[in-house]
Amino acid sequence: MQKKIKNIVVTCAFVIFLALFAGLCVTRYFRPAEISESERRPLAQFPENITWAGIIDKTVINGFEDYSVDQFPFREWFRALKANFQLKVLCLNENNGLAVKNDYIAKVEQDFTPELLEYSIGRLQYVYEKFLKENGGNKYVALIPDKNYFFAKDYGYPSPDYEKLAEQVKNALNGMEYIDLFGELELTDYYRTDTHWSQDKIGAVADKLAQAMGAADRINSEYTENTLYPFKGVYYGQSALLPKPDTIVYLTNEILDSCTVYDYETGQTGKIYDFEKFEGNDGYDFFLSGTKALLRIDNPNATTDKELVIFRDSFGSSLSPLLVEGYKSVYLVDIRYVVPDLLDRFIDFENKDVLFLYSALILNSKSFK
Repeated sequence: MQKKIKNIVVTCAFVIFLALFAGLCVTRYFRPAEISESERRPLAQFPENITWAGIIDKTVINGFEDYSVDQFPFREWFRALKANFQLKVLCLNENNGLAVKNDYIAKVEQDFTPELLEYSIGRLQYVYEKFLKENGGNKYVALIPDKNYFFAKDYGYPSPDYEKLAEQVKNALNGMEYIDLFGELELTDYYRTDTHWSQDKIGAVADKLAQAMGAADRINSEYTENTLYPFKGVYYGQSALLPKPDTIVYLTNEILDSCTVYDYETGQTGKIYDFEKFEGNDGYDFFLSGTKALLRIDNPNATTDKELVIFRDSFGSSLSPLLVEGYKSVYLVDIRYVVPDLLDRFIDFENKDVLFLYSALILNSKSFK
C-alpha cells in the first residue's frame, strides 16, 4: 500500500511538472520575449509561414527549433546553471567560447580568419590610397590587442598570431608609421565584463601615441577621475555567470569640459560624454554617444591649428578624448558606417595628422562587410 501511494505521488508530481511547463510554453507562444537583454540579441520567434514546402526543406523545423530554445521557460536560469557547471565543477577552460580568469571574461579565438583580415585591411588600404597617399601631413597606424592576447600570454590559452597580423598591416600600409601599443597594455587595463579598455588605464597608450605624433608637449594629461556604476559589459550576459558589474571611470578637466562634438549624421552638437547613453543597452556608449559614422571634436582652447583624423572602431571612443588637447579639432571616422568615397565631402585631408586605430577583434570580424 505504501509503495502504491509513493508511485501515485511520483506520477502526480511528474504530471504536474509537465503540465506546468506546457502551460508556460503556451504562455510564451502568446507572449514571446522579443530580445535577450543579457545577450543583447533578438530572440527567435514562432515560424510565421508554415507550409508543406517549408516542412520538407526543414526551414520551418529549423525555425521552430530556434524558437523552442530561445523561448524555453527559465532559460536564463538554465544558462547560468550550465555555465557554472562547465567552468566551476568540470573545470573546463571555456563555456560557449568564453573563458574566465581572475574574474576577467574574454572570448577565446584560436586563429584569425584570413578572408576577414584581407578584406578589413584592404578597406584601410583603399582609404590610404585614395585620400592620404598624395596628401601632406603625418600618417600613423596602430593595432589594439583584444583580451584574448593576454589570456594566451598570461594563462596559456590558444591564440591567433598577433605578430603576423601586425606585419600584414605594416606591409599593406607601408606609407604609414606603425606605433606598437602591445607593450603599453595588460589584461587589467580592460573591463572585466566587456571587450573594451578602461579610459583611466590607457594613459600610457595615449602618451605613446601623442609622443609618436608630436603632440605630447601640447597635452598635460592631468585629469579628474569620475565614476559610473554599474556597467554590465557585453560578456556580463553572454557568460550567463552574472559576475559583479564593472565601474566606468571617465576623465575630465577644463579642456574636455569645454569641447564640443559635432555629429555629421544628425547635424547636432553635443559633449564628449553622453550620460543618457549610459542608461541604455550598452553603457560603453557613454563615450561619444556610441556608434557614429563621422564626428568632429572641437577644442576651443587649442594652442595649435593642427587637426587630427582618427579612423577607428569603438575603442577610439574612450581614447580620442585623451588626445583632444593636442589639436584644434579631432575627426573620428568609422568606415563601417560611412561610404569611404564620400569622406572628402566632409574632411579636407591636406596636411592633417591621420591615425588608423583598430582592434584586432574588429579586423577579424564581419564589421567591414
